[in-house]
Amino acid sequence: MNARGRGGFVLVAALWLLVALGAVGLDAALRSRTRRLAAANQLDETRAREAALAGTEYARSRLTAAMLDRADELRSDALSRARSNRAQRRAATSSVRSLFRRSDPAEDPWREPQELVVPDMLFGDARYTLNLRDTGAALNLNDADGDVLRRFFAQGLRLDYAHADRLAQAILDWRDEDELPRVNGGEREQYLLEHMPMLPPNRDFAELDELRHVMGMTPELYRAARPYLTVIGSGDVNVNAAPEPVLLALPGMTPAAVAELLRLRESGETPRNSNQLRAILPASVRAAIDADLERFDRMTTFTTNEVEIRADGRVEGSPIQARARVIVARSNTGAVVVWRKVE
Repeated sequence: MNARGRGGFVLVAALWLLVALGAVGLDAALRSRTRRLAAANQLDETRAREAALAGTEYARSRLTAAMLDRADELRSDALSRARSNRAQRRAATSSVRSLFRRSDPAEDPWREPQELVVPDMLFGDARYTLNLRDTGAALNLNDADGDVLRRFFAQGLRLDYAHADRLAQAILDWRDEDELPRVNGGEREQYLLEHMPMLPPNRDFAELDELRHVMGMTPELYRAARPYLTVIGSGDVNVNAAPEPVLLALPGMTPAAVAELLRLRESGETPRNSNQLRAILPASVRAAIDADLERFDRMTTFTTNEVEIRADGRVEGSPIQARARVIVARSNTGAVVVWRKVE
């Protein structure tokens, strides 16, 4: 090989070497970038989680303070802060009406708990958003018996009785420990025949999302039912906080009784026990409650005793989010955490 040929070979070899070195460098850079992104995401996840937990602690402290005769002060403070945020003006307007409509907060310092907190707070570049709900404003899917479930779907969601009964029986079969299907329900064999994607686990619902897999449930019906249901909390329904579909599921509650109760609630007249409720309801709608008063008393309350705190935490500019869910109950020492889950 002459000198020119050797020179060309050396040049080609050098070029290939540069390409190889470039590929190695690019690979190293990509790996380093991936590691940096993973580390950044992990850091953002940790910060979002801590922001969510900070939100739950803030809400818990406000609920404790509300029990120390500071409920109206806290509502006023939250309202004044909300007025400066356009996104919260609607909630602020509702809070104004509530401040003047409701009376005697000492009897129920946690009424409408969302009004006790500033729902959105930014510190540095971390943010949390709060949503508080009286657990008694929803129907507990694990505690409701067949009659209550039927009433919820038939009266609350206005399904025909046959469909409501099938759903109630299927939910009971989902929860019970045996493999014996009810007349209109379904156990493992029926689910296999229907090629259902999930089989009944024969235990309580762990998450509300499981309801979508119950035989007879449709996506549309699930979306309609979800806002009124829960699987956490004591199961007591707060007569002064529950919406119409939940109230209609209660023993003895007719559409006329619920309509009258909601009218009285809007005017500020909130009973503190079943005797007061019966006293303010017209005699024409009182009889149905009287007929099933023992069951009604067993599953109802008239004050907010438990609050679910849901806090969503995130870091500005990051897609990473975290959620903390906490249930607090009233006690002699304030708001006590009885259940917690961080997602």
